[in-house]
Amino acid sequence: MAQFHMRFEAEDLAQHVMLVGNPQRAEQVSKLLQGARLVNEYRYLLVFTGTYEGERLSVATTGMGAPSTAIVVEELCNLGARVLLRVGSAGGVASDVDAGDIVVATGSIRDDGTSPQYLPLSFPAVPDADLLRVTMEAARDIVPMAKHGVVISSDAFYRNYDKDKMSLMMQSGVKAIEMESGCLFIVGQFRGVRTSALFAVDGSVTKDAIKPKSAEGLFKTAEEQSIRIGLSTLVRASKAGL
Repeated sequence: MAQFHMRFEAEDLAQHVMLVGNPQRAEQVSKLLQGARLVNEYRYLLVFTGTYEGERLSVATTGMGAPSTAIVVEELCNLGARVLLRVGSAGGVASDVDAGDIVVATGSIRDDGTSPQYLPLSFPAVPDADLLRVTMEAARDIVPMAKHGVVISSDAFYRNYDKDKMSLMMQSGVKAIEMESGCLFIVGQFRGVRTSALFAVDGSVTKDAIKPKSAEGLFKTAEEQSIRIGLSTLVRASKAGL
């Protein structure tokens, strides 16, 4: 049954779905699918369904931030999604993470306002263990130097952590900061679906405030790599029966 924002029927959606924040990235992914069909464009939350390496996949736009992500994830679950993989962008936090890197999230610090409305903050935001393993395998096959670790999910794009708090995050090995994975993991756990997330890093939030021009090219390459990793992950998950 069509949903309030996802205005299509269950048969139009694959059970394995890539989530992207940017509708332009959804269009970019759709060009890699065979027989891609646009099944939703309401509120520019573009959703495409097609096949990749013989497996039926969808790519869905969540928009920016936890509230929009929660809405889309809830409605995709209602339509039969079983596996949800976020492929997005993030800012590097750890000293060894910078523009052009790939980071796979092993957990998320819940600095958002949406996920506590599902489960208390004491409940950990972690990806599905089996899907995380597959994501890591795909990432290392495509980008051998791909990194993994805890990330921060924050609501406030333009509000930086104070120096002491960011130093604590760095000391604790936090890899990156973004806006959606914590909510995705929590809603996924609440709804009983498998989730995972990986990111192309567009620069460091702990180093130079102004990104050098070279970072743009590095990020573009990482973005393309992240999409390939995402597609490979979903194909492997589908073939493994996840």
